[in-house]
This record gives sequence, C-alpha cells and structure tokens, in this order.
Amino acid sequence: MNDEQIEKENSFKKFINAIIVLMLVILIFISLVSFFFNMERAIADLFDPRYEALMQAIFSLFVIGIGVFLVRMFLSK
Repeated sequence: MNDEQIEKENSFKKFINAIIVLMLVILIFISLVSFFFNMERAIADLFDPRYEALMQAIFSLFVIGIGVFLVRMFLSK
C-alpha cells in the first residue's frame, strides 16, 4: 500500500469512530433526559409536597453542576 491509500483508510476509520461516538452521545443524552424526568417523578412520590419543589431544585442544580464539570473537563483536553 502506498501512503495515499493508508491515509484514506485512516481517514475512513476516524470518520467511522466519529459516527460511533456521535451515536453514543445521542443515546447518553436520551438516557439522561429520561433519567431526569424519572427522578423528578420519584422526588414527587418520595417527598412531602411542601418540600417537593425544593428537592427538585436541588436535584436540578446537582445535574447542572455535574454537566458544567464534565464540559470543562472535556474542553480542557
């Protein structure tokens, strides 16, 4: 094989890897949204109605904090 063919093959492998990563990110996002709404329902079932909004706000703040941390971690690389 010459250098041009090897470069094309590597480019194709990178493209396939990028597609796989994109599909995994989409699946993770769908799962995260589902988890978030299911946790909202669980909070509504587990806590007294007086504290339900407070617990949902704390959970949302926790999710935002983790999201910001992960974005900063990935952007620093």
